[in-house]
Amino acid sequence: MNAQDGGAVRVELGAGLPAWVLRASIGVVGGAVAAVLAANGVEWPALALYGALVVVAAAIPASAAVALIIGYPAAAMVVATDEPSWPGVFALVVLLHLLHVLSAYAALVPVGSRVHPDALRAPAKRFAAVQLPVLALGVVLLLLPGGRTDAAVEVVGLVCAVGLVVGTVLLMRRKG
Repeated sequence: MNAQDGGAVRVELGAGLPAWVLRASIGVVGGAVAAVLAANGVEWPALALYGALVVVAAAIPASAAVALIIGYPAAAMVVATDEPSWPGVFALVVLLHLLHVLSAYAALVPVGSRVHPDALRAPAKRFAAVQLPVLALGVVLLLLPGGRTDAAVEVVGLVCAVGLVVGTVLLMRRKG
């Protein structure tokens, strides 16, 4: 500390990574999504179109291509398969959320700048905080028995869902 900087503490973060790493990671995660799609029977023309969309989204992360690379795999899985593979669905849930987060940060960070890995720690924690309960809920749903449900159970489930929505709205009102 010195008089010139007003007594403020300076923290040296180091050089960081070039911002293009975020855009390259969009391409890598998009490739992983394409591999999941291929493993679930999506044909090569659909995969080629998806690859082109990933290239556009990596080049222009603030474009509509990002919405397409997130929505396209779900539609491709529905069209390509009669019975989706649950491991493939779970993998897509994680990978598509990761694509969403990476694209959002790549859209905000200019190409010529640098990103320190510590700046991505909080988003990584939020990512994990969302994914863990979602995947846990998915596993619970897989364990539920199939078939017809009693009407009383359906009504209770509907009331609980409405309660969750109302509770969420009320919590959001208090915060902001």
